Amino acid sequence: MSIGLRQLEAFRAVAITGSFTRACQSLFITQSTVSQHIHELETELKAKLFDRNRRHVSLTPAGGSLLQYCKQIFQLLNEAEGAVLSTHDPYSGRLSFGCASSTLLYQLPPLLTEYAKRFPKVELKIVGGTVADILTQMDADALDIALVVLPLHLTHVRKIHLRDESFVLVLPRKHRLARQRHVAIEQVKSDRFILHIHGQNTRKLVDRYLFRHHVAPHVPIEIADTETIKVMVAHRMGISVLPASAFEKGRQPEGLKTFPIPKAELKRSLAVIYPRSRPLRSPALAIVDLLQKHLRQILPGDGRKEPGNHAR
Repeated sequence: MSIGLRQLEAFRAVAITGSFTRACQSLFITQSTVSQHIHELETELKAKLFDRNRRHVSLTPAGGSLLQYCKQIFQLLNEAEGAVLSTHDPYSGRLSFGCASSTLLYQLPPLLTEYAKRFPKVELKIVGGTVADILTQMDADALDIALVVLPLHLTHVRKIHLRDESFVLVLPRKHRLARQRHVAIEQVKSDRFILHIHGQNTRKLVDRYLFRHHVAPHVPIEIADTETIKVMVAHRMGISVLPASAFEKGRQPEGLKTFPIPKAELKRSLAVIYPRSRPLRSPALAIVDLLQKHLRQILPGDGRKEPGNHAR
């Protein structure tokens, strides 16, 4: 039997993404090459691995069985590579890092730049997406570690809590309440809201906060990207509730007014997660240390009294 790693990589990518198109994008190869690898694998194994239709690709029982072994194969390869490289330099090898928050994605470049300078022998791969996307890739052993927004109730991953982050109520600068010193969330319950899409933990936290205050928001616009939400609010298309880190120094666009929400009312917890089945290697521990350092510097709202206007 002759099964190659390239074939298994293509198989794993299709299984994780549920799409030949997304698989070829993640592997940076053509879709025809992915299809060829899968065809070769199915021919070699004499088994159908995927059920295909126009919209979706799903694993057959044979494909599901192969995926479990595929995970073990690549995990062993990664461990073997790490073990060999660590005999010369513990800070070397590959590190796959996921980020499940669009708010934090634009804050990573300074951290990653520092990491690359300090650990030039570590090949770092960065993957963004929703919590579901990140967990799918981690379950397939395609990610070593990820930055997520809690809660996350899973027994097969370990969590390292980094810190809590506060939120702000975001109004257009020409909003009828923008000049007030304090704004209660109940005062804007009839406004149009622009919020993150359903399924994101950040959105779930905001929804619970609004529910506790008996605010049933009209949400005609749902956006995954925080920066786009800010621009839309500035153009008076609605109001929003966003993480405070979206308004760090230099990221406050004109046309907006923010009102801090007390952490006792609304906060989100940021954590690093990784598979319980394998401990963190030195490169991953190093990036956790840098995350703790950088998040302390860039995220406002650390429990101290917050100056200025407040949303109550």
